[in-house]
Amino acid sequence: MKECSTVSFKGQVIYCGIDVHKKSWHVTIRHCCHQIENFSMNPDPVKLAKHLKRNYPEAEYRSVYEAGFSGYEAHRTLCRLGVKNIVINPADVPTSGKEREYKNDSADSRKLARELENGSLEGIYIPEPENLELRNLTRRETKLTGNIVRIKNRLHSHLFFLGLKFRGWSGRSLKIMELDAVKRHDYALLSDLRELRFLREEKIRVIRDERECLKRLNRDKIQENLQSISEIGFRTAVVLQAELWDLLRFPNKDSLNSYVGLAPHTVGSGEHEKIKFGGNRKKKQLHYLLIESAWRAVRFNLEYRARYGAMLAKGACPQRAISIIAKKLLLSIRAVWIQNRQFVELLPRTK
Repeated sequence: MKECSTVSFKGQVIYCGIDVHKKSWHVTIRHCCHQIENFSMNPDPVKLAKHLKRNYPEAEYRSVYEAGFSGYEAHRTLCRLGVKNIVINPADVPTSGKEREYKNDSADSRKLARELENGSLEGIYIPEPENLELRNLTRRETKLTGNIVRIKNRLHSHLFFLGLKFRGWSGRSLKIMELDAVKRHDYALLSDLRELRFLREEKIRVIRDERECLKRLNRDKIQENLQSISEIGFRTAVVLQAELWDLLRFPNKDSLNSYVGLAPHTVGSGEHEKIKFGGNRKKKQLHYLLIESAWRAVRFNLEYRARYGAMLAKGACPQRAISIIAKKLLLSIRAVWIQNRQFVELLPRTK
């Protein structure tokens, strides 16, 4: 009788926790509630997939790593090679006090593998490459805007320190400041003015690139529908598209409100419970833009102004009242986006 020496893990599941770093990965492999491997390797998803298939043939492979600097390319490669990978929010990993006290790469990978096997981890949404292209562009514009604000503050402080008159930020005012700096041999001021001019020009180029990207990705129709809401401008609409991309990934209105940070939630224990809005679990840039749009709506839209006043009359604080207005604005955005139509205002706007 011939003895069979072939090893097969068919019908079994191999769990793999990956602690991702720039120069190395620390990997823990579990099977049947036991840790069977814990090792460090080069950051290469192809080598990891080959290792799993060579040592545990015909098994079902599942892996997990935390979202961060490494992006999603490793996730796409693992999935393409037959490994069911998920990417998780690092804050969602159940962690004991001992694991927080004795934290290291090996412990982190063991924790990820253990919780993956327990079924307590939920993967985040993985954006498509086209989504990342637009999102990276809008985030680049956000960084440029922040840099422009910082250089303006530096210029303002420099002029105040020297006792000089501030003339404004128009092109003519900047030209006068530049000529005056040349006469006084103020090369530091000239450097700041050149930096401000470059940042402004670069921001204009990025905005042009955003418009071209929307056309190439066939997203200009959605952009037009979003901008039909009077409180939503080009910048807000393009950021909404870049950060949300596909509203059908949200099963209902509540999940969308929670994602943006406009859904109320209960905080506390026993007799000390209170309802809070926002918190740290929100998309901060979208939350900020919608709050700003809500203030604009209260100023110019009669319907929103009446709702805002009614909530204040009932005793709500201004922050809570404007959050409710922003939530209603978000639902209007959801309607025109999903129904692929333009927004129709029933009441006239104030000037």
